[in-house]
Amino acid sequence: MNLKNVLEKTAREMPHNTAFVLGSQRVTYREFDETSNRIAHALIGAGINKGDHVGILMGRTPEWVINCFGILKAGGVAVLLDSRVKAPELEPQLRESHARALIIEERFSPLVSSVMPSVPMLKHVMQSDTDAYRTLLAGSSSASPDVDIDGEDSAIIFYTLGVLGKNKGVLHTHSSFTSALDGMVPKMEMGTEDVVLGLLPFNYLLGFGVVVLCPIVNGATMVILPHFSSKNVLEVTQQEKATMLIGVPASFNALAVADEEILKAYDLSSLRTVLTAGAKSSAYLMEMLENRLNLTVMEIYGLTELILVTMGGARDRKLGTVGRPVAELRILDSDGNEVPQGEVGEAVGRAPFMMKEYYDSPELTAQVLKDGWFHTRDMVRMDEDGYVEYVEKMSSIIVPSVGVKILPEAVEEVLLRHPAVAEIAYVGVVDEYRGQIPTAFIVLKDGQSATVDEMRDFCRESVTDYKVPKQVRFLDSLPRTPSGQIDRKLLSTTREG
Repeated sequence: MNLKNVLEKTAREMPHNTAFVLGSQRVTYREFDETSNRIAHALIGAGINKGDHVGILMGRTPEWVINCFGILKAGGVAVLLDSRVKAPELEPQLRESHARALIIEERFSPLVSSVMPSVPMLKHVMQSDTDAYRTLLAGSSSASPDVDIDGEDSAIIFYTLGVLGKNKGVLHTHSSFTSALDGMVPKMEMGTEDVVLGLLPFNYLLGFGVVVLCPIVNGATMVILPHFSSKNVLEVTQQEKATMLIGVPASFNALAVADEEILKAYDLSSLRTVLTAGAKSSAYLMEMLENRLNLTVMEIYGLTELILVTMGGARDRKLGTVGRPVAELRILDSDGNEVPQGEVGEAVGRAPFMMKEYYDSPELTAQVLKDGWFHTRDMVRMDEDGYVEYVEKMSSIIVPSVGVKILPEAVEEVLLRHPAVAEIAYVGVVDEYRGQIPTAFIVLKDGQSATVDEMRDFCRESVTDYKVPKQVRFLDSLPRTPSGQIDRKLLSTTREG
């Protein structure tokens, strides 16, 4: 099986089922299948061959998914790009991924034009929301393209900091996803009649691997919410009779503590499950959510490089844990020995749904893939019942409650260019409700002054919005460890005031 087969099977068996909902827009599986075929033929006609890399830079819409599958059906490798990306981040991703073509929305044209001189391999840029593109597709065949795709062929490149804190492309094959779906879908108990409301960007592993692919396997309906707010979630859940919500803990924390009168204003009786991942959840808040909305909370622990490590399913989960292992899992101490049950160690996993490699980076790949085992650099412990508790990361990477990863050094480099800044430490300050809050601790140069808004605006010019500090605190000096290093652990527990 490959991802092309997965869609075609569902479209053949359930052609009239609704695949996507976005506001008043409805797309059936037949339309999804046929339009993605047209896109595949258009790409092939433009000279895209099997194995060529094609970027996708679009907002979260049905067209994103349809174009992505068009790339896959042409035998291409889809390079998933963040729609919030800025030019200094986009240029190296396009160049290092060896993208030959790029599918964008028209609004991204100025951004792409600004980086194209530095990306010589990029030969074609197609604007998906233009009349020219629609005319091109109308003249293409809706039949399945005759491209031989093997399960071990490359399929998707995600850009992530990964476990090493280096922004690299994580390459997965078709079988990475099909094997992960085999392990995940039965535990979710998702069926044809389910209506899934996904709260995640599609260019993330959780967004693509769970929000997009799981409904396609089952012929379920995916409802797209382009902009998150608790009110939007409640309104769309009622309107579309959503049965499952998929997101990060922060999304559900807000619902768990929402005013009772607000919740009573909506009919949420269709909801039966919530699936959360991407950051550590609060057992207290998840239990509150279950009790208030009469549903079951499931939780997945995985990484971009290793899609599924553990999972707590609909009938097999324990709040406060990330479920039981789905991959082969070892928990090791710093010397590489397995720790006794109940003790904390590094999660090391092996499964068919591991990445193929960090694309074009064999040295980095060798640092995390050793003898077939992936070293996560995440600290976990296993309880007496075999459930795994996520503890913390070994590195200084900031993982706020929305589940994205932020490399502190990347933001620190930007802020150090400000003429008033002498020293900077960018840290995830721990908050029980909001998870890690990205906070910039800044020491100003003698005689200089600056404001919080000034620092945030300066940062926003160079990095994606989610990397901009949520908090800025000015200090006379940064705390140091005995060896002279900035004491990030101490800063992470620092309260305001």
